[in-house]
Amino acid sequence: MEKITRQHPALAKLKKRYPLTKNESSKDTWHVTLDIRDLPIEFHPGDSVGIHAQNDPILVSHLIEAMNASPSDKIIHKRSGNEITLESFLKSRANLARITSSFLKLIHACEECPSTSQKITDLLLPENKERLRAFLSSSDPLHLLREYSKSKLPLQELCDRFGPLLPRFYSVASSRKTSEHELDLTVALFTWDQNGEKRYGVASHFLCHLAELEETPIPLFVQPAPHFRLPEDHATDLIMIGPGTGIAPFRAFLQERLHHSASGKHWLFFGERNASTDFFYREEWEQIPSLRLHTAFSRDREEKTYVQHRMLEQKKELYEWINRGAHLYVCGDAKVMAKDVHKTLIQILADMGNIAEEEAKERLKALKKAGRYLLDVY
Repeated sequence: MEKITRQHPALAKLKKRYPLTKNESSKDTWHVTLDIRDLPIEFHPGDSVGIHAQNDPILVSHLIEAMNASPSDKIIHKRSGNEITLESFLKSRANLARITSSFLKLIHACEECPSTSQKITDLLLPENKERLRAFLSSSDPLHLLREYSKSKLPLQELCDRFGPLLPRFYSVASSRKTSEHELDLTVALFTWDQNGEKRYGVASHFLCHLAELEETPIPLFVQPAPHFRLPEDHATDLIMIGPGTGIAPFRAFLQERLHHSASGKHWLFFGERNASTDFFYREEWEQIPSLRLHTAFSRDREEKTYVQHRMLEQKKELYEWINRGAHLYVCGDAKVMAKDVHKTLIQILADMGNIAEEEAKERLKALKKAGRYLLDVY
């Protein structure tokens, strides 16, 4: 049997999905269950899966129209060398959300309208690098073709200039010990406005809206995370910090530990915007007697509260848990949350240990080196 890899993914099916957020929420987050029965894949709590998603067929149709082409037109897929239809290429191989500079240059080279050509000429001037970067990040191929291309472009050359559609990665949110034939994901639906039109994140839209139950093949492969594993000793205490979709691997952790009747204690810090609309898996957490849960809902109070604030409120006991050998796990946003949590841990170690900040930093480094401070941030 062929090994499952990024190049040769397994084909799962969508078994079920349901929203984790309420209608009144400013966010849109879903629980997605994939049927992996009979698929030769191995995964562990802490691992991620890469999803090869498909682009929205409506967007593909609009793009084919803007290219003055037909869905059945044939092209050569540059990376594989295979002949495929234009529709197939745009649906599953091309990044339709971003423009490459070579894409823009081709339109410039073929454009016969003087005013349009001059606009692109200005963008491509060496002194306008920042303007060009801003333009490329704020536009997409459909908008560019509609607004700047008045001439028919060579189809093969145009397709060669699309960026590749890359897999999107999601933390596994279930343990195979409790659901052998299923794999759960926690998916935040990503949307934005692009020149007056609503756009969706490719994989989140595919999983939450486009894929049909028990019908649509969902290509996936496992991305192992050896740096983010449960301790072998089931008596080890766990401190888990996972705001938003960062909670996903900790759901898998808890399922695994409950299956093994782990004697170690569990402490979860979860944060989102509002308790009434964004409290993911609340009923599940309430069914776990061994789970200690602290939450931070940033929009429920006038003064915003985040997980690091809850950690500071519990700094005495957190310090005691760490001293007793607890493992610390952090999952979620790397830009702000993980940095704030890191600073908070340093502050707790310094305050409660009555040591200097530099010494606290060294202690946290030592915990990391010992495999007791583990991060999965993105």
